[in-house]
Amino acid sequence: MSYVIIFLLTLLSCFLFDKLRVYRIVTSLTASYKEQMAVMTAKDLNDEERQKKLMALIPQQLKGLLKLIGGILLFISPFFLYLLLSPYTEYLEASMLYSLYGIGVSLLAVLLYIWFKKRNGVHKD
Repeated sequence: MSYVIIFLLTLLSCFLFDKLRVYRIVTSLTASYKEQMAVMTAKDLNDEERQKKLMALIPQQLKGLLKLIGGILLFISPFFLYLLLSPYTEYLEASMLYSLYGIGVSLLAVLLYIWFKKRNGVHKD
């Protein structure tokens, strides 16, 4: 029963990962940091212009980082909930999450989720 729950929680995490668009947040942050490096290495900017451009990037980067942290917390929340509830029920054993079979079940759920998305032509970030 625990492995079925782990399988379902992994599918829920995959769904949350897609809906939260974590990949899009990461690519946006990466682009912002590349822009930051380009501004810092630009030879044609004086210090005042460079500082103005770098300061303009800060709110975007902070917002992206907060979204990423929140997304990660929501993404792992099903497993965190599993760990919190495991002492109170016989169906949930925390050690099964990191056992070889538990990891295998999670991996199988991720692969099935990806296969199902590709098979149905759902291609979102």
